[in-house]
Amino acid sequence: MQIELNEEAFKESLQVAPVVLLYFTSDFCGPCRMMSGLLEEISETSGEKLALATIRGIDQPSWMTAFNIQSTPTVLLFAKGQFVSRMTGARPRSVVQRWIETYTV
Repeated sequence: MQIELNEEAFKESLQVAPVVLLYFTSDFCGPCRMMSGLLEEISETSGEKLALATIRGIDQPSWMTAFNIQSTPTVLLFAKGQFVSRMTGARPRSVVQRWIETYTV
């Protein structure tokens, strides 16, 4: 499940999806393009147990500051409404899936 992001939608997604990925990306970032496709595929195959919220850093600098995002790609993982982990940089699918599964089991 993918969500359009605003503060209200983000807070709501924390309540309805067991795991929420808050993904910070940039348009001109090669590793971001790789991670975007990977995260979208994982989100689509995960059904209701995972929500993906994508933030383009240039469009939402206040979110970058609020979550202390220093570089893209960065993914924040929220489980049961609470922040639990951060992943920075592009990673292989197996690493990302294992990271997510740690919090969905």
